[in-house]
Amino acid sequence: MNRWLEMLCLFGLVPVSVAILASFYVGWLIPILLAVGLLCLWLLLSDPQFKRFRLWHVHGLRTCLRHQLLLFLPLALLISLLVYLWLPEVFFTLPQHNQSLWLLTLVLYPLMSVLPQELVFRTFFFHRYKGILPSKTGRLGLSTASFALAHAAYGNWPAVLLSAMGGLLFGYRYLQTRSTLIVAIEHSIWGMFLFTVGLGVYLMQVDLLK
Repeated sequence: MNRWLEMLCLFGLVPVSVAILASFYVGWLIPILLAVGLLCLWLLLSDPQFKRFRLWHVHGLRTCLRHQLLLFLPLALLISLLVYLWLPEVFFTLPQHNQSLWLLTLVLYPLMSVLPQELVFRTFFFHRYKGILPSKTGRLGLSTASFALAHAAYGNWPAVLLSAMGGLLFGYRYLQTRSTLIVAIEHSIWGMFLFTVGLGVYLMQVDLLK
């Protein structure tokens, strides 16, 4: 299959179709993500040009974690303040009103959501389409756009905006580290923070504001 057509289908038509039909089968979002993640993993492992150590290597992890925390801590404080001032109705909604769901989310989110997303939108995308998108900037831009588009399935603009910013950061970090695991760690930190501070209400399949 032509790589351009494949990319259009997987990272354009599939997210758009899921977003349009999400209201009918919202509970299938995670299963669809897992299925696409497994497909992308199979394609990666079947490619002799793919360096498998990129999936799990942690070379430079200590330095990278330091950079991640230097970015995360001030931004997390700023975001917490903004949510408290502008969106008080969602501030710490999940841990306050549904602690069991909050704890379950913190446990399952990295495994069921973060890892497949990083496999699909970073590891697979940046490797698979290097031939047709030799520019790192081009791959980063299209990966970010597709990542944001995929979150339109939640039916609200904050999900798309948050995902666009996250996709840009995680894509940059993958280009920097070439490690699925390292990027997944940063993605998990940000995601668990958002679910805790309250913005996770825009990234869930249940309405916690009712």
